[in-house]
Amino acid sequence: MGGTVRLPSAPWAAFDAAKHDIFRVEHDRDGRWWVEEKVTASGYCATPIWAPDDADLEHFEDSVLAEFAPLQVSGEGMFGIVVLNVPPTADLPRVQQLLRDDKRAGRWTVDELCVTAAWQAAAPQ
Repeated sequence: MGGTVRLPSAPWAAFDAAKHDIFRVEHDRDGRWWVEEKVTASGYCATPIWAPDDADLEHFEDSVLAEFAPLQVSGEGMFGIVVLNVPPTADLPRVQQLLRDDKRAGRWTVDELCVTAAWQAAAPQ
């Protein structure tokens, strides 16, 4: 027996999965859920940020989320990692610029778990 699930937020380490994406899932014989395929992409991007080794981890999550809040970007974090939920309505060039500028300044390391064509189009050439 299976069904579909809508992700409430971006998974921490799942490639090609972002907030509000819908996936088809199935139970195995032991009752565990398994993702079969993405049914609907939400348009959100998922971007993890890692604190540098010398960061104040107690305040890292709050400071990252405060920096992105004016851009309507939310996220979740713990232990020096924050995964940003970047909505399709966000100013993608500004989000990317902030990510790049603070990466260059040594504030964090950035990766991409799930990005859209709009995200790629907004990237500097």
